[in-house]
Amino acid sequence: MEENKIVEENKEPQDKKALVKKILVIAGNVVFYAIIIVLFLFSLMNINAGNGTQNFPNLFGKGMLSVESNSMERNEGGYHPAEWDTYGIGEIKKGDLVYDDVFNGDINSLKIGDIITFYDSVIDALNTHRIVYINTEFGYVVTQGDYIITQSSSDSHYFDATMTDVPKNDMLTSNHNYAQIVQKNDIKGVVTGVNPGAGAVLSNIRQNWLFYFVIPIAVILLIEIVFVVKNFLDLRHEKNKAELADDKEAMLLELEAEKEKMRQELLAELRAQQAAEAKTLETTPVEEKPQVEPQAEEVAEDEDTKVEEIPAEETDDEKSNEVENKEE
Repeated sequence: MEENKIVEENKEPQDKKALVKKILVIAGNVVFYAIIIVLFLFSLMNINAGNGTQNFPNLFGKGMLSVESNSMERNEGGYHPAEWDTYGIGEIKKGDLVYDDVFNGDINSLKIGDIITFYDSVIDALNTHRIVYINTEFGYVVTQGDYIITQSSSDSHYFDATMTDVPKNDMLTSNHNYAQIVQKNDIKGVVTGVNPGAGAVLSNIRQNWLFYFVIPIAVILLIEIVFVVKNFLDLRHEKNKAELADDKEAMLLELEAEKEKMRQELLAELRAQQAAEAKTLETTPVEEKPQVEPQAEEVAEDEDTKVEEIPAEETDDEKSNEVENKEE
């Protein structure tokens, strides 16, 4: 009982170590494949960014961008148009992450208040602003950042969407209002959602991709290689061990077979020898045993004994008769 208890106590720590090792291996594989999937998705998005979308990263018609400026932030003490409350997407701050659907090319699908991502030829990069005017006849929209509107306590910075004749230059300056004309072909996406603060994380990852992706993948690959080599050596060791056990068992079986063969041969020889002896006994005639005559000395002793015994009895009678006669 004590020996079984000791074995169970020794087995329990080994089981825990094996379980921890298994969990670590599974966690490492999950992290490794998650990073691989993220890299794969980023690669596809970047491929699509160079495929006629003017560097707009997207995957299956969905894209995401980190906000690098404060042009869509709002000054709480500035002017706030009443229609802002009716818009689905409000303020966008620097460091946020915006989600876009790729623009389908139909300008009639847009409406005032939508936020679009477009190619800005002034800064030679993608930009994200709100639509304040749409001209379907000439195929362009006018965009404006929320920040410039809230820089005043009145609507002096707000673009007059009731203008019927908007000049077709890229930059509009009317009553010191700042707005920008965006041609239909320059519209890349329509913002569908905002993730506060996630854009800073994405920008950080893009700037430090070597640290976040290359090094972890290299480390995980190295660990995977070590595990593969170790498993290969363990399997090889187990295979050699099994082969040695099989060889040993085969040798023992062969030895037992040889021993059994020798035993059968010995038994056959003994049986043959016994059969030969029995056959010899059957063919040999039985000899009569000679009668042994008693020796002369023994016969003489017997006769003397008889002679002495008989006369002894007669002498006693005679002596008794003589005694009686004398008394008379």
